[in-house]
Amino acid sequence: MKYTLQGTIVLLALAGLLTATAAAQSLGDYARQQRAKKAPAPADVKEYTNDNLPTSGALSTAGASSATTADSASSATSTSAAKAKGDADSGKDKTKLEGAWRAKFAEQKNVIATLQRELDVAERENNSRQAQTQSNSQDLGSRLRNPVLWASENKKYQDELEGKKKGLEEARQKLEDMKDDLHKAGLPNTWAD
Repeated sequence: MKYTLQGTIVLLALAGLLTATAAAQSLGDYARQQRAKKAPAPADVKEYTNDNLPTSGALSTAGASSATTADSASSATSTSAAKAKGDADSGKDKTKLEGAWRAKFAEQKNVIATLQRELDVAERENNSRQAQTQSNSQDLGSRLRNPVLWASENKKYQDELEGKKKGLEEARQKLEDMKDDLHKAGLPNTWAD
């Protein structure tokens, strides 16, 4: 009876997993379905994507009328003015972005420095406690009379040191991850300094 109940539970769990796996749809399949559902663009409108953009050369204006040329010249002037304004805005955005990244790195470096100081202090205190215990005959006697208490106190200090070391390593790893994120974003590595 016991084995049939367990077997039934295992079979139900397996059936649930298989159903969930079969119903799952990959992201690529979903994207293809959405693209197929989207209404096609009108024939007279050319849609440019990354797949069909020219990679070299310039746009040709051959066969354009003089009115179209004049319109394109005035639009080019307005476009260049808008681009200059956009470049100024992008310069401000880049400055803000750089400031934000530098602030993140400075904050993480401060965290690392604080954790390093705390670890150094804890190690000095532990070493001082051990040296004091060895030099003081009363402490040495109590240590010998009650080794369980001494071992538990020593373990507490060692656990504290290990916790601080682990926290410091995690903070250093987070800094390295931030540097990787900066590199992946295509931003200058000097922002991490």
